[in-house]
Amino acid sequence: MSPMTAQAAGADTTFTSIPPVNTGTMQLMSISPKSASDAWAVGVDYLNSNTVIATQAEHWNGIAWRVTPTPDPTGNVDILNGVANVSPSDAWAVGYSQNTAGSYSALLEQWNGTRWATAPGGKAATSSQETLNVVAATSPSDVWAAGEHFDSSAGGFVGLIEHFNGTAWSIVPNPDSYTSNGIQHSVPSWNAIVANSASDVWVASNSGSQTAVVEHWDGTAWNVIPTPQFTTLNGVSVNQVAVNGLAATSAKDVWAVGTVTGFGRHAPRNQLIEHWDGTAWTVAASPAGTATPQGLSSVAALSPTDAWALGFQPGTANPALQHWDGTAWSNVAVPSASGVLSELAAAPSSTLVALGSTQAFLSTNG
Repeated sequence: MSPMTAQAAGADTTFTSIPPVNTGTMQLMSISPKSASDAWAVGVDYLNSNTVIATQAEHWNGIAWRVTPTPDPTGNVDILNGVANVSPSDAWAVGYSQNTAGSYSALLEQWNGTRWATAPGGKAATSSQETLNVVAATSPSDVWAAGEHFDSSAGGFVGLIEHFNGTAWSIVPNPDSYTSNGIQHSVPSWNAIVANSASDVWVASNSGSQTAVVEHWDGTAWNVIPTPQFTTLNGVSVNQVAVNGLAATSAKDVWAVGTVTGFGRHAPRNQLIEHWDGTAWTVAASPAGTATPQGLSSVAALSPTDAWALGFQPGTANPALQHWDGTAWSNVAVPSASGVLSELAAAPSSTLVALGSTQAFLSTNG
């Protein structure tokens, strides 16, 4: 295990390489640590000269990764996009399956402490072609998953949210449109989620027109929550706003990170950081300098004075880290990992994990 050290908040934060089992054909997409010795990572394995895409799940026990068998309902295309580690005997992975006829269906798999098994998703008369991107849980009887589906009542593809109550999954109605500059737009999908409690859950979309698109569950219903409206941001004329990651330490401390994209064939891009203080979303100042990423893919929060964001160094595929110390975000110099890192995740006891398609790094000192 080789360490890479980040200088932030006046103290060294050491990320130790914990390489997952690499079959040579796999790609990990999501990670969920419960502690420094209990984490799940999921993704896909490309088989038979890439003609078959199978599910992949690996577990970290604090010493080594172990591949665990996962169901592949179609044997054609079965993909796991997100994972939520609830306890040693309970975890959920979500994604989608595509049969040989080209039809999509939501894929939900549960770990019971011994094995992974598929579970039926929610059903609605107006819903078809379901895919799930993310999942989060506050307890074994409060699990949320989000993605997209074709909703005949909306006349197209819109965001999909499902809930597990400990017994069964159900589709939960949520607003399928938002307003930006006086124009109504549909919400095409959800790709970020964070769950604080049974009455405090957030989802966000990577496709917003000049505004970040987020919705909040208050224990009774989902509602669109206004976010800052953009015409320009850091010198970029804003066209699209993508939220790629959400993280929270409490109902009054929620972070959203992503990318704003300008206009044109080679549209300029800039990173986006927004914060919810329990009352409103506001834009947080991004660090200055040439090392500042042009977009952020993920965020993790350990405390109100210790949050991390992940992006790419400008002009490269090398990872770039940023740190929040309770006052400001700053670029953090780290040695280059050998490939792309795409996701950050945090757990209690100052555990932080960074995941790439074939690599992972662990920090236990915040």
